[in-house]
Amino acid sequence: MSQQVEVQEKYHGAKQWEIAFFSLNNSATNLYLFAFGFLTYYATGIAGLATLTVSNLLGFARLFDGIIDPTIGIVMDHVGTRWGRFRPIMLISNIALILSFFFLFNLHQFEGTMLMVMYVIALIFHKIAYSFQQTVTKAAQPALTNDPKQRPMFSVYDTIFSSIGVFALGQIVVSNFLSPRHGGEFNLAFYGEFITGVVVISAVLTVLAMIGISRKDKEEYFGLGEQTVETKSIKDYWSVIKGNTPLQTLALAGGAMKLLAQLYTDQAVVVIIFGILLGNYGLSGQLSLYQIIPKLIIIALLTTFASRKGLKASYTTSVLLLLGSLALLAGVLFTSNDTTQIFTNGGLPMILFIVGYIGMRVFTTYPTSIVLTMAADITDYETARSGRFVSGLIGTIFSLTDSIASSLAPILIGFVVAGIGFADAYPEATEPLTDALFTGGVTLLIIIPFVVALIALFLILKYPLNSKAMEEVQATIAAKKLNRVKEDAAPNILTETPESTEPVARFKDKDE
Repeated sequence: MSQQVEVQEKYHGAKQWEIAFFSLNNSATNLYLFAFGFLTYYATGIAGLATLTVSNLLGFARLFDGIIDPTIGIVMDHVGTRWGRFRPIMLISNIALILSFFFLFNLHQFEGTMLMVMYVIALIFHKIAYSFQQTVTKAAQPALTNDPKQRPMFSVYDTIFSSIGVFALGQIVVSNFLSPRHGGEFNLAFYGEFITGVVVISAVLTVLAMIGISRKDKEEYFGLGEQTVETKSIKDYWSVIKGNTPLQTLALAGGAMKLLAQLYTDQAVVVIIFGILLGNYGLSGQLSLYQIIPKLIIIALLTTFASRKGLKASYTTSVLLLLGSLALLAGVLFTSNDTTQIFTNGGLPMILFIVGYIGMRVFTTYPTSIVLTMAADITDYETARSGRFVSGLIGTIFSLTDSIASSLAPILIGFVVAGIGFADAYPEATEPLTDALFTGGVTLLIIIPFVVALIALFLILKYPLNSKAMEEVQATIAAKKLNRVKEDAAPNILTETPESTEPVARFKDKDE
């Protein structure tokens, strides 16, 4: 049988504005992720909890989030309403996120045991709500488009709206406007303004994202449509996890990069790096501004590269460039007599630090963004392999590894901070630089990230779904949907792939 399937039959596309609008769902959840980084200061400085207590509870909350994620995915895969599968989940979970922040940032009204109980309950409630909306970003992408030239575009819009709009501009607003407005302190007035802005903007972005996915939130775009194999039992779901090696490999790599993204956006780390190591907390906002144009250019280049060479190639390139950026930062910091004077004195060290820092942030955030799109490839691979459409489960497997990895971030930060003498409270930006703080800053900025990036590189090199393999995946799905050939004569990606590619055959269902 001919393995050639017409492109217009093999791929279903989306309008550019639909991709852009739907990417705002990730921005809506990332706003909460960004704001969540300030919870440590609220919990210790206003609610009165100890540093290690806060860091360990935050780690527990993220771990709990990961444990329940597969259940959330299974629930999502069985949702079907007259308004679609994804839009009702987006709306309800965003309302729940608003309620969760109302509780989390009013804990100072409780004391003693009740404070701890309410803190744990609010964290768990927040994580459940966050997981539902965040998972939609991964789960809905296979329905949005399967065109290999369109899928990388999600990363461009996500970079503009999330990486730049939420994290970069968000840091500028906090460090250069909100923080000075409240005397440089994270006080109750600061949180009142900050949290109100977060919940309102996130709600607006969620509505826009619902509009973006509305045309494709239909059964005909879910896997094989009406021919999709039903997934009912735990054994069925386990067969997906057990037999899908690309899922296992990329989930671990994505979790590693998520740990770095979480580490760099945590306000304790930002304060140590900019407020103490460099001696100017306001630099965090300035460098966030400086990185906007370079980030857009780099992401555009990586996206073009991805559309030509595949998502795996662009992911690998990004991790390699991240390692180079970290090496550059290490060279600047370890050769400086006084790191607080790097930006005061200017010159080559300042330029190299800016280049290294921008590179570090860009090449950390790009993999965490593009993995959302690569999850759609894995969903399609599973449809071609078994006939099942389980984008919810696959999305939450990524969330599971993300949560486990990112749960380590506050724990690692807590132990590093406690280890350098700050067991009762996180260091403020006004702390003078000491040898201990320098060691802690370098550990969080360079040493831990370098080791984690090496692990991610090793894993992504093992990932099998290159551009050639994905062409075969889409051809197989198209052939099955159109019923052009008998099942035993269809292009079999499980057993027939060119030796020159990384064959999908290596990932044959292990149950067979």
